Amino acid sequence: MIPVFLIRHVLGTRGVAEMFGIEDSYRYALWAMWPGEAWGQAALILLVWVHGCIGLHFWLEARPWYRRSQWLWYTLAVLIPTLAYAGFAEAGRRSRLVEDGFQNPFTAEQYATIQTVFAASALAYWAVLATAGAVLAGFLIAARFRARFTIAYDNGPTVVAPLGTTVLDVSRTHRIPHASVCGGRSRCSTCRVRVIEGLAQLPPPSETEAQVLRRVGAPANVRLACQLRPTSNLRISTLLPADRGAASGAVADKYLWGVEQEVTILFCDLRGFTRMSEGRLSFDVVFLLNQFLGRMAEAIEDSGGFVDKFMGDGIMAIFGIDGTPAEAAAQGIAAARAMGGVLESLNQSLRDDLGEPLSMGIGLHSGTAILGRIGAAHRNEAFARLTALGETVNIASRLEGETKALGVQAAVSARCMDLSGLLPGEKVSALAVPIRGLSVPIDIFTAVRATDLPAPVA
Repeated sequence: MIPVFLIRHVLGTRGVAEMFGIEDSYRYALWAMWPGEAWGQAALILLVWVHGCIGLHFWLEARPWYRRSQWLWYTLAVLIPTLAYAGFAEAGRRSRLVEDGFQNPFTAEQYATIQTVFAASALAYWAVLATAGAVLAGFLIAARFRARFTIAYDNGPTVVAPLGTTVLDVSRTHRIPHASVCGGRSRCSTCRVRVIEGLAQLPPPSETEAQVLRRVGAPANVRLACQLRPTSNLRISTLLPADRGAASGAVADKYLWGVEQEVTILFCDLRGFTRMSEGRLSFDVVFLLNQFLGRMAEAIEDSGGFVDKFMGDGIMAIFGIDGTPAEAAAQGIAAARAMGGVLESLNQSLRDDLGEPLSMGIGLHSGTAILGRIGAAHRNEAFARLTALGETVNIASRLEGETKALGVQAAVSARCMDLSGLLPGEKVSALAVPIRGLSVPIDIFTAVRATDLPAPVA
């Protein structure tokens, strides 16, 4: 429908300027369009704007910053065309109320000519559209008689489809469950399949498909179903289940597929716990560990963090699942400070039960990580425990390990400190330490006591 409205607009402005030498100024445009073409102009604005917004949404939907600020973009998507049309309507209304001496620039013959051109252009457009529809119908009819291929789904049905059809379209046509988070636009890898038979006869992957496959480290016999158009029979198996969460009636959850976003990771470990537990009753060991981990978990959650997991006498937490990277970094540092206070409180309350004070190490780092519900594919419960994966997690863990060698309670990466917007302070030391797996040392800030870390600004 966009060309229908756009043709009249172009012909009525630039067209008349070329044919009759009429000045296509804004003043003329208002005279020509208000009020007779007002609804057509509104329809044109709406169609073009919605079309563009849909494209931008599908382009940006996988980006974390876009998901966090969707309310802003939805607001702008409504406000911009509304205000634009309101301005046009007000200008058109005023142009009719004010006697500015503007005269009809057309002669009777010119007006008749432009109306004929309008009608002919609309007729030509519909003729082109009808021709395209006829060609498409011809292709669809021909598809029923052209060469076909067979897909055998491992542990599933065997179906037949015409050449030129993608594997994902075949699955959808025959109602075979097939994962596809991005909707078949090769922006994810969830639709990938393993080719069991017929690999040698398949066309090579396009550059777009190859880039996605390289990114996930897929072997040669794995292809994207949304891009693969078989030319011969083949047997495949889907690699990701399509009904995770749906089987139990749960609401769809983006973390089932994994989400890449910037977070802050905290690792904490209780020092010397093995030595401390020697000679103690099992019940006492469990009580002591529960006191430590339980109180530390409370400090993390009170600061806005999410406890990922308990690892023996250690704990891992994620900040920034909801919120901005800056908020996540500030929350992580606040949690570390609070945990330092908790440790001092525990040492005070348990001093009669402890041979020596409890000590701990905390590592904090901010960066991009993959958040996902690991294990959900093989469990009836769709919402398995959320966890974080990636280099950011590894660095935070290494920093926690460095605290022991450095003789400090907390080690915070410079990236985390910078994001938080906090000033380190006099009791915090800056240095660079080598991290296993990184080619260059990483800049960090250390505090002998976690309570010496900078406090958030009220």
